[in-house]
Amino acid sequence: MAEVMRDNRERWFVGLLLAIMLVKGALWSLAFPLWQGPDEDDHYAVIQFIGENGRLPDEADTWLPDEVALSRELADVGRLDYNPEQRQGWSDQPVGLREAEFDALPLSSRTSTSIGITGKLMHATPLYYMLAAIPYRLVGYSQNLLVRMQVQRFFAVLVSSPIVIVAYLIARLLFPNNALMRLTIPTLVAFHPQLTQMTAVISVDGLFFVLYSLLIYLCLRVLRDGLDLRTAVLIGLTFAAAFLIKPTINGFAPLVALVVVYDWWRRKGERLRVVWAALVMNVIILPPAAWWMARSWRINHDLFYFNPVVEGHRIIQNPFYDYQFLPHMLDFYQSVWGGLFVTWWAHFGWVDTPLLPWVYTLLRGLTALAIAGLLWKLGRDWRKRPSFPQWRQGQRMAPLAVWLFLALTLLVPIVLLQGYDLTFWWEYGNGRGLQGRYWLGTVVPMLTFFVLGLLFLLPKRWHPAAHWLLRLGMVLFNFVSLLGYILPRYYL
Repeated sequence: MAEVMRDNRERWFVGLLLAIMLVKGALWSLAFPLWQGPDEDDHYAVIQFIGENGRLPDEADTWLPDEVALSRELADVGRLDYNPEQRQGWSDQPVGLREAEFDALPLSSRTSTSIGITGKLMHATPLYYMLAAIPYRLVGYSQNLLVRMQVQRFFAVLVSSPIVIVAYLIARLLFPNNALMRLTIPTLVAFHPQLTQMTAVISVDGLFFVLYSLLIYLCLRVLRDGLDLRTAVLIGLTFAAAFLIKPTINGFAPLVALVVVYDWWRRKGERLRVVWAALVMNVIILPPAAWWMARSWRINHDLFYFNPVVEGHRIIQNPFYDYQFLPHMLDFYQSVWGGLFVTWWAHFGWVDTPLLPWVYTLLRGLTALAIAGLLWKLGRDWRKRPSFPQWRQGQRMAPLAVWLFLALTLLVPIVLLQGYDLTFWWEYGNGRGLQGRYWLGTVVPMLTFFVLGLLFLLPKRWHPAAHWLLRLGMVLFNFVSLLGYILPRYYL
């Protein structure tokens, strides 16, 4: 009875977090001026094309709609150097949006492309844009660009907010006997500032983060309960959907394979079941993947992506072929701790609004302490580590093999990004650059390691207070980011 009441309280709490994330996301989405999300205008252009034409962009459809191109000029979209006094060129007043000029854009500019600005995402994987085209047609279709844009931001908030539910499911799986962790992890996810920003603007990333986190959860289910037909179907559907949103999910394929092979190895009397389940999983994944690869080869001359260099969208003027492999690799890993780490936490908007340097120094220090706490706990309690039977019976948290898998979910994106960066440098003499938002699919395991490492350094009697401090700290971090940095950046 007590367990049922506890589960009900936790579900109510997670439902409240979901509602908060929806409201908070809507408020953040209203705070950003037009096209101030990363690549927001390009994402919106594909949605508008599908909504207006009722079909996917084909090989010849490479240009931004004139309405989007003209709005970019009005909005002075670009990467302005950060300066507290600098404003977008179209803010005539402290809060001036030039609504009249956006209203004056001709209706025909929604579909015309006479200006001829390349839309770099017109040939991107289409699933998110197809889904977003539904509210484009049904809500605000007769309104001006600002209204239609805001509808799309609200849609992005709606489809990305379920990540707090997935975060709770992961925490519940990892910590069957620790209610504090089960509530702290989804709270930190819900109020993570950079995640909040990325899920409050028009982008495929928010839904992609949900699917990436769901794949992590399903793999953890396989580690705990084994691979059955139902879980295989869910993994197949999730992976296929993520692939049709962003092919970078391919980096997760080795992790799924590792989990399946491990389950096959340990289930000596049931290996045939694992094989059949794995076959079903691949039958679900391969047809949509093959469809996109064939289509992408036809319209992009690449199996997965639109190549901005090959297609002339990006002109490399100063290649650096003399940048050797080892220095490049070392600089890359330094950037993980430096710029990539910073933009994973809080670095907002297309004009790059950073927090004060001491905030990032504090976060790096806490992260270093968390890493030290994890290593100290592993060395001290090596022989007392939890086992699979204890985990399955709900007596202890997940065993070491599970944490190694979660560590791989953090490391694989870094290695893959480095590989992509190196191949780009090898072929074109220029890297692709890194942004922390590429790492946010791992937000749940990252914050889980962060919390665990810090708690391992504290006496158990202090843990309840530490949980409350971490929760309140992240909530405050979110409010300070919005009220102390984003709003002043654009309006004050």
